[in-house]
Amino acid sequence: MITFNDWASQEIGLYDQEDSVEIEWLIGPIPIDDQLGKEIILRYDTNIDSQSRYYTDANGREVLERVRNYRPTFNYTITEPISGNYYPVNSRIWINDTDRQLTILTG
Repeated sequence: MITFNDWASQEIGLYDQEDSVEIEWLIGPIPIDDQLGKEIILRYDTNIDSQSRYYTDANGREVLERVRNYRPTFNYTITEPISGNYYPVNSRIWINDTDRQLTILTG
């Protein structure tokens, strides 16, 4: 168990003969007494050459291709370079290249 503070901790599970890792987060209650808004994220870094493309579920059934800093229906002006590329993930998100893929499944 990794404890980050009073309201955020993480447990990592590795299993023999498995090609996966299980990461369980426990978040909350998020403190609000400091009057500061908070967004809690989990960030993974990888050297997969995804060409800035990734795939997210849209509603738990449909998958959409996303391209960093691009919108297919309008000219996108980058005013929020980080948060402008965040999307809700209901069940899955993945990136891949010709040799590898990283898939995150939510619980």
